[in-house]
Amino acid sequence: MSGFKNLAEDKIIVLDKVFSSQEILKALTYNDLNFLDKPDVGPDDVLFDRIFPHRFIPKTSEEKKTYIAISFERYLPIKNVFRSGLIKFNVFTHQDLFRTDYGCLRTDFIIMKLDELFNGERGLGIGKLEFHEMDALSVNTDYHGSYITFKVRDFQ
Repeated sequence: MSGFKNLAEDKIIVLDKVFSSQEILKALTYNDLNFLDKPDVGPDDVLFDRIFPHRFIPKTSEEKKTYIAISFERYLPIKNVFRSGLIKFNVFTHQDLFRTDYGCLRTDFIIMKLDELFNGERGLGIGKLEFHEMDALSVNTDYHGSYITFKVRDFQ
């Protein structure tokens, strides 16, 4: 099996895990301070509108939004089958949407939920994911947030 086929399958696994979290989907979709009290959100509501399976947002929006852009970076072949690399989640929002009713910033809330979903999880490669790095992110003068990366650790 091609290593790139595995990578494409891994992207689907990552998206499915993110879609499984109503907390993340609601934080992305609803601009309200109490977004967790809102109705459930489906994957079709956010894919290519709030969640992008690539590192960029294709166009700017007049509407204030929150985004996750997911990229797979620094992947290396190991015996032409298994791989190691980084999965990076860029989480950013319009500066007017940072506040929440949950004791943290909207982007911090999403980063915490991503960490709960992915840190220490198995299912990508033959190893497990481990937290690698987090830092601040500014996209432009209006959109800011953080990124978090997880290292795909093979043979653990």
